Amino acid sequence: MNKIASFSIILLALTSILGCNNNADVKEATNQSNVPQNNVSQSKNGNSIPQKVEDNEAAGRNSFDSSIYYASENNPTIKNSDNQIVWKEEDVVLTAAISKAEGEQVSQSNTVISTITVESSNGKYTIDLDKKPLGIQSVGLSKNNQLAVHVRDHEGSRLIILSLSSGKQIVLNDLPNKVAFSEKIDSYNWSPDGNTIAFGIGDIGSSYIALYNTEDNTFSNLSEKDFTLITSVVWHKDGQGFDFLSQTDDAKNPVILYQYTLKDHLISKVTDNLTQTLNAAYA
Repeated sequence: MNKIASFSIILLALTSILGCNNNADVKEATNQSNVPQNNVSQSKNGNSIPQKVEDNEAAGRNSFDSSIYYASENNPTIKNSDNQIVWKEEDVVLTAAISKAEGEQVSQSNTVISTITVESSNGKYTIDLDKKPLGIQSVGLSKNNQLAVHVRDHEGSRLIILSLSSGKQIVLNDLPNKVAFSEKIDSYNWSPDGNTIAFGIGDIGSSYIALYNTEDNTFSNLSEKDFTLITSVVWHKDGQGFDFLSQTDDAKNPVILYQYTLKDHLISKVTDNLTQTLNAAYA
């Protein structure tokens, strides 16, 4: 693959989640990835000890390197119509019914997602919706039969995890061991082994990076730093860490690339200006 084509693919993979889509459609979550999560430090309440962000460059790295990233080989299909959205990957089919908005939601959108059903060889499940979302942002299937459904609300978004084996459902915004409900999920990705999901979570204008392990149902807050918006998360192939993009309010340095490693529980800055780094790497 030539350098220009490679640059385009990586830039798309890392920045495709920037901003929210105001239409009731589905975006495939970029590089749904996975990782062995036996090294996350846990405090007594189940939350990991928040880590400081090192200003120095990530250990062993001084530039952007696309070769370390894990990418799922699955290719889901998405079909949109006026009355439903159908997402399919392997034998898993998600159908989201679209209906006219009612009540207070009329002022927010013309349509809403009225029901979401998921069918696979393990059975058929209906995702519980206490509030009808305005659309679906993305859907991501893990290697261990966990389905992530990212739904869009008027202000913010929710990330629902559905076990295709048991039918158990969890809304990551409102986990029992979290202090309070979070208004939004920025972006997410599955680890290579499918047991853990890394995601940006917080309130409007404020985010932090976190992990959720589906095997032991633990939520881990990885950062004490307040990021404005975490626009993308991509796991490393070895499953021992991941990179994530943080959008800033600085016009001269709009996007910063960070790395988190499980071994030392450390968040490090890889590069200050991703655009300049990519241009230099692929010139």
